[in-house]
Formats: sequence, C-alpha cells, structure tokens
Amino acid sequence: MRDNDPNHMLQFEVLNSAQRGKKMAFRDGLTVGDAKVCNVRIHHPDMREVHARFFQDGDKHMVEAGQDDARIFVNGKDVLSAELRHSDEISIGPLRLRVIDNARVSSSTLRLEQLIADLEKSEGGETFDFAHEDLFYLVAKEPSLRKSITFTIPSRDKFIDQAQAFLARMVKNCDMEELQVDAFMTCAKELILNAHRHGHAFNESKILTLSYHDLGDRVTLTITDQGTGFDHRALLASVSDKNATQAARERYQAGGVGGLGFQLITRLAKDLSYNEVGNKVAFAILKKTPSKPA
Repeated sequence: MRDNDPNHMLQFEVLNSAQRGKKMAFRDGLTVGDAKVCNVRIHHPDMREVHARFFQDGDKHMVEAGQDDARIFVNGKDVLSAELRHSDEISIGPLRLRVIDNARVSSSTLRLEQLIADLEKSEGGETFDFAHEDLFYLVAKEPSLRKSITFTIPSRDKFIDQAQAFLARMVKNCDMEELQVDAFMTCAKELILNAHRHGHAFNESKILTLSYHDLGDRVTLTITDQGTGFDHRALLASVSDKNATQAARERYQAGGVGGLGFQLITRLAKDLSYNEVGNKVAFAILKKTPSKPA
C-alpha cells in the first residue's frame, strides 16, 4: 500500500495492520481484494478476490461489495453499497479504514495535528507520572524536558492545580511575553477543566495526559482524556456564530459550563484542533503578541 497525494479531496486512513496511520487517496475504480488485479491486495481468509470497489457517482463517493459473498461494513453496518462521508469507518475483510474529507478539515488543524504527531513519534512514547515523580525537579535537572514533556495526572482537583502550576513555570521560563503567558494558561486551564468536568464527569479514577512542546516561536499543549468524546464541530460552529455572552448563557441553560471560556480559547489560540472522537485537543500560543495589521 502506497501513500498518495495528500491534497486529494477524499482519503482513507488505515486504522490497523502494519500500515496503521498510512493514508491513500480515493480513486474512481479503486479495488481491494486478494486478486493480483486489485489496487490494494491483501492475503487473508476473510478477503475475497475482489472484495470492495470504490467509485464516484456524480459528486458522491461510493463503496460497494465486489462480489456476492463479500461483506463490507460502514460504521458497523453490513452494506452492499454506501455513500462515504467524512469520519466514516469501513471494514473490508480484516482491513479497517477511516474516511477523511480534506474539505472538512482546516489547514491550521492539519498542520497542528501533523506537528503534534511528529513530535510524539520522535519522543519514543516516554510519559512521566506527575503523581509519583517530581517533574519540577526533573525539568530543572534535565533541560531538554523544558522543550518537550508528556505526563499523566489523576483527574482530581489537587493534581489539576499542581499541573497548572507546573505548566505556568514552564511557559514563564521560555521567553514568552506576559500577555501570551496569560493566554496560554487561560486556554490550558479551561481545556483541562473541560476534560475533567465533561470528559470524565468528575470521575477521579480517570487519567488525563498532557503533552507540552516548546517549538521556538510558540508553545503547544495537547490534552487527552479517557472519556467518550463529544461533538466538538457543533460546539465550534455555535461559538463562532454567537457572541460570548450568548454562548455562555446557552451552555449554562443546557446544563453545562464553559461557553464564555470557549469563546476566549478560540480567540486566544493560534491553532485549535480536536481528534475525530473529541477526547483529545491541541492548541498553540505564540510567544510574542501577534502584530496588528497596519
């Protein structure tokens, strides 16, 4: 399986096997199966010779079973043919794919997600346990950790407060302007508390994972919770269409909090992106106050 042009409108991300994370472009007539003639060939007892075929029907992107005894699933539903939409998951024999519509993903989100993914990959997956290690001491002892560090905290007020104090020390010692330090800490506090309150529903047995990176001209923070996620696209759309007071009022009336805080995040953060599920968020703050256009 080969990577293809990432600028194609529709792509497939491989979710399993040794090719996990790889992407390939949608092509009219693309076939998946065990036969030599297939564009994507996979040997497996559950894979038919021509198991699935992708095709374009006007402006619709479609998938269909390649032969009578071939079974394909879209979002867990057994189908003979189906139109594909952004974030759909497809099962073709043992192969699992996610649909990515690049028109639905902003360029800033793609840049930030790719940057974070590259950083996490280069770190080798090392994660510190904030509850059992003195990260203040570790960072002082090992300067490289001031540039990039990932750690976990229990989803409890005590550790959330301590983690925020740790992050404040990190950004205050990275040549960041005072206003930008405030912007970073405002976003960090709101998003960490959102993960604790909404992602974990105050369940103190859950764990939050925080990943901090100093990228030279900006700093980034990624927050991952163990919740089921939420419809972040709807929230972002509603925030952009309303003023801060209205968003906060509607959020409160719906039984939640944070409408006003979310307005601040979208205004302060250079980039803001969620994963598909909505239980992982990343944002970036510039170290210097952005200059206003003349």
